[in-house]
Amino acid sequence: MAPVPSPQSATPNGGGLRFGQISELTVIVPLKTGKDGAERLREILAGGTFSGADAVGTVHDMRFVILDNDTKLLFATAYDGDWDSYITDFATKIPDAMDHFFSVVEGWPGIHSSTVKDFIARYQVRATGWYVAYPNETVASIRGALKVRDALNVLFNAASTGL
Repeated sequence: MAPVPSPQSATPNGGGLRFGQISELTVIVPLKTGKDGAERLREILAGGTFSGADAVGTVHDMRFVILDNDTKLLFATAYDGDWDSYITDFATKIPDAMDHFFSVVEGWPGIHSSTVKDFIARYQVRATGWYVAYPNETVASIRGALKVRDALNVLFNAASTGL
């Protein structure tokens, strides 16, 4: 049986734990009060479209959880690579979506602000424990493996039907 890897600390300037290629980020931020905060976020999230995450290309998962009587947002995600690159990818690939989702956060400086990484780091909570099933499989490698699987299924189906 191979030894199980231990989580490693991510980059010193930001980020949470890291297993192999996968890192975690959790932040708990204050929400704006009234209709500009939790209520607005619920409306935004009800749309259910997170296609921007696919455009970033390194996001394994992400969660938005409204806490403490609609006063705080817990945002948690797992992603490929390091913290700096992850934040930069969002700023360059889907800046409008970032500002849309986080416009409900009190003090959000905007994704293009020179202080955005400091803002995120200020509210970051490093995971105490975290499990990753496939620590060396990136989003790209998983998508590639699924394409191979699908192609093999087409071949096997064709072979089994005599085509």
